[in-house]
Amino acid sequence: MSILSRFIVLVSICILCFHTCLFADEKKEANPLEEYFRSCQEHLYQPVGEQMCDTMLRMAQEANDTRMEVNAAWLKVDYYYFNGDEKNIVRQAEFAKKLSRANNNLKAYYFIWGNRLISFYIINNQMNIALYEVNKMLQEAQQDDYKPGIAECFRSFAVIYLSQSAYELAVEYYQKEIDVYEKEGIKNHNLPVEYSTLAQCAIGLNRVDRAKEAIEKGKSYLDGTDLYQNFVIHKASLFLYLHQGEFDKAHEELQQMEQLIADNEGMRQYIDGLHDARLRYYRKTKQHDKALAVIEQLFQEEPYRSTVYLRNSLTKEKGEIYRETGRFAEAAQAYKEFIEANDTLTNQSMLNAISEFNTILEVELLQKEKDSLLLDVQRKKLYVTYLIIASLLVVWMIGWILYIRIYRLNGRLKSSEAELRTAKEKAEQVSSMKSEFIQNMSHEIRTPLNSIVGFSQILSEINDKPEMKEYTDIISKNSSDLLRLVNDVLNLSLIDKEDNIAYDTPDDINNSCQNSITGMLPEVKPGVELLFTPSCHDLIINTNPSLVTQVLTQLLHNAVKFTTQGKIVLSYEIIDKQIVYSVTDTGIGIPEDKQEYVFERFAKLDAFSQGTGLGLSLCRLIAGRLGGSLVIDKTYTAGCRFLLTLPYLVFA
Repeated sequence: MSILSRFIVLVSICILCFHTCLFADEKKEANPLEEYFRSCQEHLYQPVGEQMCDTMLRMAQEANDTRMEVNAAWLKVDYYYFNGDEKNIVRQAEFAKKLSRANNNLKAYYFIWGNRLISFYIINNQMNIALYEVNKMLQEAQQDDYKPGIAECFRSFAVIYLSQSAYELAVEYYQKEIDVYEKEGIKNHNLPVEYSTLAQCAIGLNRVDRAKEAIEKGKSYLDGTDLYQNFVIHKASLFLYLHQGEFDKAHEELQQMEQLIADNEGMRQYIDGLHDARLRYYRKTKQHDKALAVIEQLFQEEPYRSTVYLRNSLTKEKGEIYRETGRFAEAAQAYKEFIEANDTLTNQSMLNAISEFNTILEVELLQKEKDSLLLDVQRKKLYVTYLIIASLLVVWMIGWILYIRIYRLNGRLKSSEAELRTAKEKAEQVSSMKSEFIQNMSHEIRTPLNSIVGFSQILSEINDKPEMKEYTDIISKNSSDLLRLVNDVLNLSLIDKEDNIAYDTPDDINNSCQNSITGMLPEVKPGVELLFTPSCHDLIINTNPSLVTQVLTQLLHNAVKFTTQGKIVLSYEIIDKQIVYSVTDTGIGIPEDKQEYVFERFAKLDAFSQGTGLGLSLCRLIAGRLGGSLVIDKTYTAGCRFLLTLPYLVFA
């Protein structure tokens, strides 16, 4: 996960935590209970806070004040929340939820569930349990038709997906949350903040227009008295200008943020957000010394000081700056610290994931056992009913009673079928969660692999010994191969979800070809020529540069792997409003009866060669999503020739 994603997630959670006076602010006549409630809030972070919450609950029960009774139970949840007490927060949250439901206080019920219990799981990186709880909460909110509760569910989904850098899903669920408030006319003071976060996610997806639209919408909801709203809108605008390379405008936004912090003492609590904005600005404008100074400041600020994931991200950021400025020894030390810390975090993450799945499975097992017991009881009742019916058949009235009984039993059976369908849907949801878990693990694996590749490249550059250079080259090559396999699995999962992929980015037709050639030059074997023969120059077309480059690189990689002498040629022709790219080699070739088989997933002609057999399958899938095709030229017999056909769209 990027440092930007982690910061946005923590800001989103912190915004939820600032609602500690949610129920206390209701306009009521002052009474001793409310005064004691405020006193409890002031002592909430102290050991005496737990006992004060119990005292308040007893006072509210004696006064028969159900509203303050719910507030007391909720405040005790806050005590465990802010003290990180997982065992007690789960127990107390269940108690407070039952009390809120019994008093028909849906506002408190969904606040405790979403903004406290689920937020606690997100902060502690227990994403699987958080997803499980959000799904349950959404079902209840929909049954209650409680729109603010549904909106909070969408927000929790967005925060979870954002924590995994899944910007597409994060944007989708932030928009769903906002739609609920806007379409239902529900007032939400934090809408500018929500639009700001949505804009930053859109920037992560390179959706500039969507980001601009979100920022403008956020501005329309600005409250002139709320300085933090202006702060986050300025920050989103700064990120947008940095993304577009408009550094002068970005600097103006940064100055606005600095002025807000300098002129208002109450804004000092957001100084870490200002430091983060400065870091992004200095990195983009190549002011490396200032960026390093900001990183050292961030190490001393919350939430970076107490959050291991953010501290580790800062360490990696520092290593990248050292590498960019040629300070390789310091870069190596920073990468070493990052890798060691990341290994620990990865292991802990795996253990947490296993523990979370065990917890979910235990809950599901208990539910199934309950359903089984209910089914046994129903069977016993049915058996007794049949005995009674058999003894009363001789009488017409008894026959009539039998008819009614059977009719009722049929209704129960239909209800059981509906429960079974619900259980099936839950099982499908669990399967979907497993798929998401595989994607998340692919992301987690890819992060340390990127570090290993970068670290091995640095070692190769700074070490003059031939033997050590050979070892580091081996590490780099194999790490790159492993990284390519992980990327293939992740890309295949992502492409599978997309029916249509954008094919409208203006670019020179030769750029993708040249980029793929450049990327494969280091892997070409001695005695083999790698050639690119363009058929035209300076021709701008509408395309998808990254995916076209990915397919051509994979085809060249396949050719390089199996060509030991001769040459490999990348070329293209424009025929009948189509671009036909060809990758021709003089390698071992592919038997004619296997030329369709190689495009199947996990297909490998040589079981001992490296790779998972996903590359060509992924290439054909991408070609199809782009409106084209990928085949093998059966007329070419001197090796192998792949033909990639894509639409020819001239940029107007």
